[in-house]
Amino acid sequence: MKQVRASLGTLAVLGMELMFMDAPPTTAYLQIFTDQRCRANCLFCSQAKDSKGELKHIARGQYLPADLEEVVRRLGIAFEKGYLHRACIQTAMYPGMWEDTVYLIGRIRDICSIPVSLSVFPLDDAKYRTLAGMDVDQLVIPLDASTPELFHSIKGEGAGGPFSWDGHLDGLKRAAVVFPQVGTHIIVGMGETEQEVVELVDRLHKMGIHAALFAYTRLPGTRAVGDTAVNAEPDIGHYRRVQMAAYLLRNDRVRLDDMVFSGGVVSYFGLEEQDLKAVMESGEAFMTTGCSNCNRPYATETHDPVYNYPATPDSGEINGIKQQMETVKEADMEHGL
Repeated sequence: MKQVRASLGTLAVLGMELMFMDAPPTTAYLQIFTDQRCRANCLFCSQAKDSKGELKHIARGQYLPADLEEVVRRLGIAFEKGYLHRACIQTAMYPGMWEDTVYLIGRIRDICSIPVSLSVFPLDDAKYRTLAGMDVDQLVIPLDASTPELFHSIKGEGAGGPFSWDGHLDGLKRAAVVFPQVGTHIIVGMGETEQEVVELVDRLHKMGIHAALFAYTRLPGTRAVGDTAVNAEPDIGHYRRVQMAAYLLRNDRVRLDDMVFSGGVVSYFGLEEQDLKAVMESGEAFMTTGCSNCNRPYATETHDPVYNYPATPDSGEINGIKQQMETVKEADMEHGL
């Protein structure tokens, strides 16, 4: 294994690419190198076995092949100097994936003690323990879909893939016994209701599993998710309401029972108006969620609209968020609340 894929922003921080960045990544985003398509078949993924998309894409991010030893050497320097605070390794399903994953983590560990996250499909308990023994401190198993039905059609048998909803939940539960922090990804904008996302975030939070939000991105060459209307960028009001509700639940500011849903839309967050305004003005609810020190700049969006802010939103951005959140009041009025 002589190469590793690294995001363009990561390579820029490492001094291996030149690009302007208004928000440099604080995590090194890496992917195990293979020239094979993933044996999983997720509809939204460029690397899926039936996709005609480019292998270099993970969402909007471009992951370019680079010399593994040089990336690891520079990663150690960037960690020592405080430019990068974590390495996040993405995997794919192909023969030799496990051996390649262990090798890459081992080479990183030979150089430095940077915290490592691994995003992977469910593994057996012995492999979990091996990873934990290599100081992988955060494991991510992406659910991506918000309901069993969506999972089936997007990642499971309905998509020609090998995964199941119950299998992923089981993998998360077992991982939570081994690792200090376990997380998952939820992609918003694939046909789910706000209530379905928020209820899943709450369920996972009670299991001790952190749910990070992503905005659905239709990439060239990927297969359609649902009907045509769903294949546009997620409605920003829809995304903002989900962000706010998820933030409040993850931080134990409210309980799910405190919230009100009308036609699947969050119409009351369980907070008094002045308290909700204070949360909104802090901006934290609208920042990237994920593993520790993950800011994932522009991974699923361009500069407009920004779904997940890679740094604390400034006053102008907060004002824009307030306007986007006005749709909550419109929903209240529509449903007589």
